[in-house]
Amino acid sequence: MKIVWVVRPAEGGIVQHLQHLLDGIPDFEIVLAAPSSLLQSFAGKRRFIPLELADGLSFSQDYAAARRLRRILKREKAQIVHAHGLKAALITASALRFFRSCRFLFTAHNVLPQGKSVFGRCGYSLIQRWMLNGMDTIISVSEAVRSQIVRHVPAAKVVTIHNGIASHRFQGHSPLESRRLQNLPEQAQVVGTVARLIPGKGINTLLESVSLVSKIVPALRLVVVGDGPERERLEKYSRGLGLEKRINFLGWREDVPQLMAAWDCFALPSLNEGFNLSVLEAMASKLPVVVSNLPSLREAVVPGRSGFLISPGNAPELAAALLQLFKEPGRAKAMGEFNLARVKTEFGEEEMVKKTRALYEGLTKP
Repeated sequence: MKIVWVVRPAEGGIVQHLQHLLDGIPDFEIVLAAPSSLLQSFAGKRRFIPLELADGLSFSQDYAAARRLRRILKREKAQIVHAHGLKAALITASALRFFRSCRFLFTAHNVLPQGKSVFGRCGYSLIQRWMLNGMDTIISVSEAVRSQIVRHVPAAKVVTIHNGIASHRFQGHSPLESRRLQNLPEQAQVVGTVARLIPGKGINTLLESVSLVSKIVPALRLVVVGDGPERERLEKYSRGLGLEKRINFLGWREDVPQLMAAWDCFALPSLNEGFNLSVLEAMASKLPVVVSNLPSLREAVVPGRSGFLISPGNAPELAAALLQLFKEPGRAKAMGEFNLARVKTEFGEEEMVKKTRALYEGLTKP
């Protein structure tokens, strides 16, 4: 079976998701059509065809990308084209508009964007309806994302396949060695996060909450793993809060499982999420988690057993949840144990791969 993946500009969770699928489905011929910036992420895994996709909307660039993708699909003669991310889906829908020789599959990794004005919302809705109805099948990474999509298409067309991880990768790392690696004092009480540094991840709120908690927990430290356009501003903001000696901005790292071994808890006060992979990784590392009370995150986190759900953007509420974990280490440890068991039973990589493979096979049956 031959499948062409069309991938939007991405990093972090989406890239890891795709790498897991490539490793789990070695016997299908999967060709990647993606921006050149992703070449290194997939080097040696599959054949890679550069396809430059711009963030946002740009008529000239998007038109050129759709024309190039149409030529790629005609040449490759794949049975399935699988778009990952909304921008990739839009370009693929445009490329297939007057040429359709394969099945069209789309994975919605994030919530659908909504316009801020009435006209904006109507415009987004019309484009999304046109695009989604031209697809054979849609994969949503959470029931929260699915609930948005089924407003535009028949429910039978949309299937939820949660992100999955290999939990064994997050076990057996030395906490002491990990703290040395991150330049953390042995007795530090450590909050960690992994996120692309963009406004939607709510890192501002996390910094503000750490500023509040540090007045009560002198040994508090925060580790931020990830990069993005907001990094410089967030570093400056942390200095303005007087946190420069309490925060390590590590940038993007490939050794997240080892890094998490040094942390006492994980926090991510996102403003919106499709279904966050880093939360699952923290759970697999036996960490209690404090995350925003969003529909998609409620599918992974069980309040009171996994950790705490807090209102997005509420720094005092996040600070209170962190303090509760530090004051009750026994309860925090029990939450971590529960999280590992939950990831193993509900969010394993094998299940994600098996369901995706079955979907590919079902789409190509006569």
